[in-house]
Amino acid sequence: MHDNMGELKTTHTIMTMTISTAKKSVNISQSNELTEAAYYLPLQAKRVLWLCLIQCYPLKDDPDSVSPVFTVLVADYQKYFKVSVDTASSDVKKGVTALAESSVVFYPKDGEFDEIKRPWLAEAGLKKGRGKWQIEFNYKVMPYLMGLTSYGNYSIEDTADFSVYVPKYRSSGVWVTTQEWLSERFMLPESQRSNFAEMKRTFINPALKKINANTPLKAAMTQNEDGRLVFTIVDSKN
Repeated sequence: MHDNMGELKTTHTIMTMTISTAKKSVNISQSNELTEAAYYLPLQAKRVLWLCLIQCYPLKDDPDSVSPVFTVLVADYQKYFKVSVDTASSDVKKGVTALAESSVVFYPKDGEFDEIKRPWLAEAGLKKGRGKWQIEFNYKVMPYLMGLTSYGNYSIEDTADFSVYVPKYRSSGVWVTTQEWLSERFMLPESQRSNFAEMKRTFINPALKKINANTPLKAAMTQNEDGRLVFTIVDSKN
């Protein structure tokens, strides 16, 4: 990573992805693995990530044609998220910095590892005065950016992590977890960790409400006598 945030230098020619090369709907798709891993990113970083996904998703059927180098414009952030140019500039910098300093965590179902951490980025550079960032993703993360597994569609405006996570259990119809697991997995504040009523009011219930209002699913939660949380997810048409 370049500490001076200078323009990226490469020893070989790599095509740079831009939003202008991906004239598709802003509804994007993330692989299930990436959806889960992305929970640890702050909002600004997720939005930067999504701006990159917009660029590569139209080429998902030809992954070899996708470059790991993306251009993120402050103007695009301002356009899609309807913020001022100053806010957009600040948010993009925060988002790129968070990606540069973070590792994405995967939980493979097969193999010898229960957990694998990989850095998001190989490099990040700011072209001064141009409102333009150029970032290069770790090549080991690229397959997940391309969604080489099953897809779930999410709006670019979707920022409710938990409301995205719960529907993944649609096929089984039930998911059992604990307050402690939710607190750790979604990095909840102490006010929610230590007070289940507060967690339910400000974290769980808003996510369930969003699922029920915006998806074809009906989700609900009950608490067992042993304290475990049981989420049920069914098709609302049934």
